[in-house]
Amino acid sequence: MIAKVHSIETFSGVDGPGLRYVLFLQGCNMQCQFCHNADAIPQQGGMVMTVEEIVEDYHHYQNFYRNGGGITLSGGEPLMQAGFVLELFRLLKKEGVHTCIETQGSLFRKTPLMEEIVSLTDLFIVDLKGSDEEKALQMSRCGIQKTLEFLAYLNEQQKKFIITYVLLPTMNDREQDASQLATILSQYDATHMTFKVLPYHRFGTQKWDVVGVPYTLHHIEEPTPLAVHTFLSKIRTYLLKH
Repeated sequence: MIAKVHSIETFSGVDGPGLRYVLFLQGCNMQCQFCHNADAIPQQGGMVMTVEEIVEDYHHYQNFYRNGGGITLSGGEPLMQAGFVLELFRLLKKEGVHTCIETQGSLFRKTPLMEEIVSLTDLFIVDLKGSDEEKALQMSRCGIQKTLEFLAYLNEQQKKFIITYVLLPTMNDREQDASQLATILSQYDATHMTFKVLPYHRFGTQKWDVVGVPYTLHHIEEPTPLAVHTFLSKIRTYLLKH
């Protein structure tokens, strides 16, 4: 089976535990205003690679990943190429490789294919695009209902998952956002779930030229560490009320 691959990073320390081999797949069903990998959005383009080619390439570097590392699939949205993901993970899990998927979860459907992908994945990093439907639609052109269904399924299956939330000052850092996020987070088992606030940044804004779409967030300031800490503190305060 083949996939459209945007790029490969062989020594990532930020896309899951340990050192990671990160496979960025081409294509995404969203167009987030803050995307730092906008050239991975179009479904056309990218390198065509087979499962066997990816596994062989992984083997070239596998000694670096033995101490707590592994492979992470990112994008774009890797679950747009779910058949490829399944075949790749079937092979890698036979070798005991730690597997991780970075996704926004909007493509979740409870199908045999998706259930097997979940069973073969050790960790999910799920990007929550807003605290409610309206906010998510505004920021990514897609709601969060399917993402929430996906998170509920991961929680039910007792899978490890990290929920990430990109913080954009004046856009999604309101008191209401903190309260709504606390309501969402309170539904999950804290022994399996981790929540991270990621500060918005402007890296990769030039990539929007590749997709021919103007970048619209030049007016948004990058949040300070204090702003991130303050927002997290608000969420914790609301969580105590649940």
